[in-house]
Amino acid sequence: MSPRETPVTAMDGAIEQTVGELAVLHNDHLRGLLPAERAELAAAHQDLVTAESAVTYHRDVLQRLSSGTYPVDATLLERLRRTVHDLTQATTARDSQHTRTAAALEAVKAAAPTAAPADNELTAHDFAALLSLAAGATMREHLLTHRISVRTVQGRLVDLPAFQRLEHHGLVTRDTSRVLTVGQPVALTETGRKALLGTRRPAATNPVVPARPAGAWPAAARQR
Repeated sequence: MSPRETPVTAMDGAIEQTVGELAVLHNDHLRGLLPAERAELAAAHQDLVTAESAVTYHRDVLQRLSSGTYPVDATLLERLRRTVHDLTQATTARDSQHTRTAAALEAVKAAAPTAAPADNELTAHDFAALLSLAAGATMREHLLTHRISVRTVQGRLVDLPAFQRLEHHGLVTRDTSRVLTVGQPVALTETGRKALLGTRRPAATNPVVPARPAGAWPAAARQR
């Protein structure tokens, strides 16, 4: 779905402020790349688009019938009544989908990480994937099988669920301006680099003071 093919809805601006371009959201949804909250948002928005299109269609029919082109008779009045009824139903359905989409957007906002995840939120496998991605990688869709893979610059394949967890936590990012069949470059975010450095930082230890044998003289005071 491209931006030109997407009818404008009242939720478009708010969604793009939260998750980015709608075209990318729907494209990732079709390929199964979204976590549960974003997948529901994409599905809800798609249904809202359909409902909004129905409202537009019946409104256009009503405008055409009332434009003065047709003679005012029983047939026209009956068509007007049916169209108003259809427009009312379409509007009710659109409002229901708007409520669903708004709730899905709030769920996405609530699930969005606000800070670097705690160590216990990522497994050792996740950290290994993060380390592999540090030098750079590419997400690509195979032209024939449509399989999605993430391959590092060293040629290592990164587990897709692990990559999705890292992306969900805001530790990695990919260039969605490029299509998947060409390849989307992957890089660590600033949060990802900090998280990776945190796993390498040695724990602070206090110097070990050797125990004195029982009965030993006290240590001589340092000269000042």
